[in-house]
Amino acid sequence: MTHWTSRLETGYHRYCGLLFGALALLVVACVLFAGQDVGLSNNGDFVRTMAASSLRFGDQLPSHIYVDTFQIVLPHPSAWQNVASILFGGDGLANYPSLHVLPVRVSVVLSLVVNKLAGLPIDTYHLEVLGGMYTLLYAAGIGLLLSQFRLRRLWQDLLVKLAALIVLCDIGYVAYFNSLYGEALEHIALVYCAAMLVRVLTRQPTVWDGVWCALAAASYGWAKFFNIPVAILLVLVLEGIVLIRLGRRRVLAVGGAALALLLGVWAIVPGWMDVETNYNAVFYGIVRDVDEDTAKEYLSDLGLPAELSDYRDTNYYLGGLLESLEARGLRDAAESVTKLDLVRFYLTHPGRLWAQMQLTALHCGMLRPYYLANYGGDQPLMSYSQRMSLWSTARDALPFDTLAGNLAVPAAFTALAVLVWRRRLKPAHLALLLLALWGALGYCYGLPVMLNGEGDFAKHMFAFLELLDLLLLSCLALALDRAGRGQPGGILCPAVGGALALALLLPPAWSQAAALWRAGQAHSQLEPGSYVVLGSYDGQPLTWLVVGQEGDRFTLLCQDEAISLPFDEDGGNNWLGSTLRTWLNDDFLDGFSPAHLALLQTQDNTVLLPDHLREQAQAGYLDFACTHIAVLADRGYDRAYRRQAQDTVTLPDIDLIAALARAGQDISGTSYWLETPYCPSDALVRYAARDGHLYFGPAQVARVVRPVVQVAGAERSGGDGSLAHPFLLS
Repeated sequence: MTHWTSRLETGYHRYCGLLFGALALLVVACVLFAGQDVGLSNNGDFVRTMAASSLRFGDQLPSHIYVDTFQIVLPHPSAWQNVASILFGGDGLANYPSLHVLPVRVSVVLSLVVNKLAGLPIDTYHLEVLGGMYTLLYAAGIGLLLSQFRLRRLWQDLLVKLAALIVLCDIGYVAYFNSLYGEALEHIALVYCAAMLVRVLTRQPTVWDGVWCALAAASYGWAKFFNIPVAILLVLVLEGIVLIRLGRRRVLAVGGAALALLLGVWAIVPGWMDVETNYNAVFYGIVRDVDEDTAKEYLSDLGLPAELSDYRDTNYYLGGLLESLEARGLRDAAESVTKLDLVRFYLTHPGRLWAQMQLTALHCGMLRPYYLANYGGDQPLMSYSQRMSLWSTARDALPFDTLAGNLAVPAAFTALAVLVWRRRLKPAHLALLLLALWGALGYCYGLPVMLNGEGDFAKHMFAFLELLDLLLLSCLALALDRAGRGQPGGILCPAVGGALALALLLPPAWSQAAALWRAGQAHSQLEPGSYVVLGSYDGQPLTWLVVGQEGDRFTLLCQDEAISLPFDEDGGNNWLGSTLRTWLNDDFLDGFSPAHLALLQTQDNTVLLPDHLREQAQAGYLDFACTHIAVLADRGYDRAYRRQAQDTVTLPDIDLIAALARAGQDISGTSYWLETPYCPSDALVRYAARDGHLYFGPAQVARVVRPVVQVAGAERSGGDGSLAHPFLLS
């Protein structure tokens, strides 16, 4: 038995790279292609890649839904001419000279081959071809990464590598493969960079290792221009390690070529990117959600005219924005800010920088963008897949939406690196390595909001989330590998790992315990936080939470989840004309006794309007922005296009939900409707989900209904106000 166990373990260590590469291939293929294909929908960024890859939308302009076929542009009569044009043509490259275009072009040619062999329309592009290419490349990268290290005990090695498989094959990462976003190639290249870093640190490198290090780092930077500074840092670190350990100066030539390539790409980054991102950095970042006087002060510090304060909370892609700036003669001024101006502003305004860093932390929990759908036309708009989402779900529940949570992982890794490598590396080399790590993390964390504002935050934080997840896996490996060894590290390393686990697990556990405690707390009077019974539905009494008070008037939010209805059976997202409003203020009230009906008060209801109905607004002048983070969701509410209505029963709107979230109230639950539309659409409505985030979905889909009412003159006739024993009202 021992002989066979030994042979099995030897075989595992010899072929573990092949084993985990094959597992990664299987898992990713199942996530993307098993059953109905999943991917990421377009939010406007596809156009730049398509224009450089002989693609166009064709008859459809997809929005809020995943589309996997496009039309290939075939302008030449000869097949070989078309292939040459697709692979080597210069159209669109000046506008978007990303390395990501290369695999997309190859996938276009492969789509032509697939169409020819399968008898399909020759000009149909299949996005799954690109997804398949990326899946193969990614599986090889994961196999390479996991073959570069071996933990002391077999169970430890298996545990860490299975954890890596769960994290790296999560849908939050691999859904990008079935899309035209550059994040797909960026993520794959980073996995190869990580593999090469582990390789050159743990074994004697070769000149070819230096070549592969340079290629991986250059690909990482070239795939997404924002990552070029980090890629330059990676080249310096990787090639520096190879040079020190190998001692051959020819590595300098390889590293120099990679640096020259990255600097050259940086030099040709299209100017339109700077114009658009700099505008967003100012008006959707620096002066986002500030009052007019503060906005004028900040604009003055940037050397911009005070009149531009009218454009705070706007982004460059807002319809009619450029025309308005042109008409007022302000466009040149609005587009005059440079990256250096932005950095200088934040360095001279540390208070604003600190506020932005805290805001950035709130966007570091969710791995996949909330505004990109996973499914195609067979599912309702904005449908998400839960395949292989264990890590992204757990990650979102952990305190990565706080500064402390994001600092805990690199701090733990730093401590572990010092404990493990202090004798292998010279102190100066170890210090430079850790300094480079913190520099890369600082850049990926701080620069998105500083240089691009809050636009596309979920995708712009992707580079930081990647690095943090790789560090977390490294912490797990280092802590487990040192456990039980006779040296001091055998105690200290597991202790550091345990401290990190507690730092990540205790906050959500405490939050859940606090919510249960609040729900079970008795009250001596009717007040916010207490529970009451009022009315019934389908013969069952309804429990309500008191969420507001003005004098003797109390606002109640229903806690039951028995009611499930469409927002509007005709698919509209305007509360004023919705079938749900009609039902709540008519048939729903049949479940209330005359005594309870007498308690209900007519509400002055502020209704936000979708963009296509803004001409009906009685007040407001601002397009209402969308975010999934509840505590930020009502920014701009008081300036959005809106009108007043009179309702007895309403739904929770974005203003109420945001206020409850800031007060620490648990707003999660089975997906339930909010009253607020997703304003850029005429068919999508906001809803709150079990994870505590706010999403948007089609109005004709049935979701839980949690009504809101106001009562006055109510007296308690029983109960203690807790969730288990709510007050009875008379």
